[in-house]
Amino acid sequence: MLNFDRIADKFDKDQQRANNSEIQTQAVKKNNKSSLYVLLLGFAVLVVAGIVYHFWPAIKDALATTKAAVVVNKEVSLTGIFYTENDPDPIAMINGKMAHEEDMIGSVRVLKIHKDKVEFEKDGRRWSQTMLAAGETTGSDLPVLLELGSHKCPPCRQMTPILNELRSEYSGKFQIKYIDVWQDRAVGEKYGVRAIPTQIFFDSKGREVFRHVGFFPKRDILDTWKKIGIKL
Repeated sequence: MLNFDRIADKFDKDQQRANNSEIQTQAVKKNNKSSLYVLLLGFAVLVVAGIVYHFWPAIKDALATTKAAVVVNKEVSLTGIFYTENDPDPIAMINGKMAHEEDMIGSVRVLKIHKDKVEFEKDGRRWSQTMLAAGETTGSDLPVLLELGSHKCPPCRQMTPILNELRSEYSGKFQIKYIDVWQDRAVGEKYGVRAIPTQIFFDSKGREVFRHVGFFPKRDILDTWKKIGIKL
């Protein structure tokens, strides 16, 4: 006579052994997969380390050169160039002061002043700074005085009557533009404004030729135009 209880127990044990075997198989596969990932990661690390080791001298030199260039370039700030084709002694505005060729700005030598750039030298390292065109054209072939300020800034408010007088008295000589950089911060970033008010002088081709930061009296503005070569 068949004992159904024993048959059921045997079936349960066989099923349990099958499940355990499947679990062990999956565990082995998972471990093998993890081992493969670890192996690939280790191989990638070795490859990267080998590349860095091989090119490290060049990388080190490049980093040192970049760092030195950044440090040197921060020592001088070019804000204007007074240059004409027949002028034997051009002038550049560097760190807020007028400089000639062969002048020393701290430990930096002014090598050559060009129409749109100045060459510098320090400790045998040479570089140049360029006066980039800012594109401030008016469509009337007139130079432009761009005032970057804010109505909330006291020195900026002091500039308002001066700009109004210049706009009225010299409308045929140059144009005046005003931008509130507190309301339009993107413009301040575009022109690299660090303090306000900032006055930027552009020639008739839209090239920046001079820059001043702070309150700027009317007489000094007119003198600047004359130095640039604008007949008033």
